[in-house]
Amino acid sequence: RRYDLVIYGATGFTGRLAAEYMESRYRKTTVTWALAGRNRAKLESLAKEIGADDVPLLVADANDADAVAAMVGDAKAVANFAGTPFLTKALPVVEACGRLGTHYVDITGETALHRASAARYDALAKSTGACVVHSCGYDSVPSDLGYLLANDAYRHLHGGRAPSRARYVSRSFSGGASGGSIYTGLALFGFADELFDDDARRLVAETSGKYPLSDVCGPDATDTVSFPEWDWLADAWAMPFIMAGANAPVVRKSQEIYGDYVPYDEVEAYAGSRVGAYASYAATVGSLLAVLFPPTRALLKRYVLPKPGEGPDRATRDGGGFHSEVICSGVEGAVSAHVKSGTAGDGGYKATAHMAVEAALGLALGDGGCEDGGVLTPATALGYVLVERLRATGMDLYI
Repeated sequence: RRYDLVIYGATGFTGRLAAEYMESRYRKTTVTWALAGRNRAKLESLAKEIGADDVPLLVADANDADAVAAMVGDAKAVANFAGTPFLTKALPVVEACGRLGTHYVDITGETALHRASAARYDALAKSTGACVVHSCGYDSVPSDLGYLLANDAYRHLHGGRAPSRARYVSRSFSGGASGGSIYTGLALFGFADELFDDDARRLVAETSGKYPLSDVCGPDATDTVSFPEWDWLADAWAMPFIMAGANAPVVRKSQEIYGDYVPYDEVEAYAGSRVGAYASYAATVGSLLAVLFPPTRALLKRYVLPKPGEGPDRATRDGGGFHSEVICSGVEGAVSAHVKSGTAGDGGYKATAHMAVEAALGLALGDGGCEDGGVLTPATALGYVLVERLRATGMDLYI
C-alpha cells in the first residue's frame, strides 16, 4: 500500500503531536506516511509549521464513507486522533479498517467505543486480518503492558504459578489536560450532552459495571479502594485512581484473551502521612462536587476549563511525566513492573502520541504480535513488540 501509516485527526491537539513526532523521528527513514483530516487548509498549515511540506495530505470526513474508504485503503495502518468524543466519530473508520484489512489504533479511554467496536466489527476484522486496538495511549498502555510484564515475570520466577492478585499503582503524574479529554469525560458522565447523540448515550449506558469488555471476574467490590488505605506492598497510601474506569476493563479483556483470571485493580499512591492522604482525597472529592453542581460546572466550562483543541503548552508537555507500577503478588512473594515516561514527556499528550504512533507502526511494519486480527488490546495485539518499540523511544519499562 502507498502509506505505512496515516495519521487521522492530525490537526487536533494530540494528532499534531503525533505528526511532529513522526516528522522528527521518521523523516530520514523508509517509513511512508500521510496526514489526514477534514480540512485541507488546516492540514496544509500544519504540514508547513512542522516542516513536513512534502508529506501527502488526505481529506476525509468520518461521515463520508467513500472518503474514509479511500484513506483507509491506501494505508497499512491508521492512527486515529479525531475524537471529542471518539464514540461519535470513530466507528466509521473502524468499520472501513476492518473491511479493508487495515490496522487501526486510537488513544481513547472511552470503554463504550471499545465495546461497540468489538460487538460490531470483531468478526469482520478477523476475516481480513485487521488488528483494531483502542486505548493505545496513557489510557491504557502503561496498565496493559505493565500487567503483561509483571504477570510473566511472576510466573517465570515461580514455576508457572499465577499470582493471587495484581494491582496497578500510579506513582506520579505531571502534565496538563486538554479540552478534548475534559469535555469527553463530562459527556460520559452526562454533563456535556451536546456532544452525544441518542446512539452514543445508549452505548454509554450499556457499558456500566466493572466488566464491560469481558466476562472475566476481577476483584470483589470489597477489594476495590473507595477511601485511602495503607498498601504494604506499594509502601504508600492507596487512593481511588481516576483512570481505573478506563484502564481496568482493558486489562481484564487482555486477561480473558490470555485465559488468565487474576484479580486486578488500580489505585493512586500517596507517599505522605495519613492526614495528607485524606486531605488529597478531600480535594479530589471537592473538585468532583464542583463539576456535579450545575452552577459551578457552568462557571468552570465558561471561564476555567480549556476548550476542545486546547491543551497544555510545550513546556508543560516536555517537563511532565509519569511513573506507574504493576505489582503481582502471591504466597511466594511479589514482582513489580515499572513503566516510566522517561524522555517521552507528559503521559496524557506527548507520551500518548509516541505510544500510539509506535503501536501503529508495530502493526504496519509487521514486527510481529497480531496475526489473526480482531478487536484487541495493546498487550494482546503487540505485547513485547510494543515494549521494545517504546524502550527505543526513551520510555522505561522494566521489572
